[in-house]
Amino acid sequence: MRIRTNIILEEELLKKIDVIAGEKHKRAAVIEKALREFIAREEKKAPISLEVETVGKKAGARTK
Repeated sequence: MRIRTNIILEEELLKKIDVIAGEKHKRAAVIEKALREFIAREEKKAPISLEVETVGKKAGARTK
């Protein structure tokens, strides 16, 4: 399930993301792919338990 969220990024970083995304891809897809790759690398370094349920609870608390 996808959840809409807002993030604050430096303008230059956002411009680079848009160049990578081009016209055929969406900005969100590029960011999501980058985060998945980052998380995979971090988990290989030191496996951690990510509590997905906690993230969902936090997101739900903000929307109420």
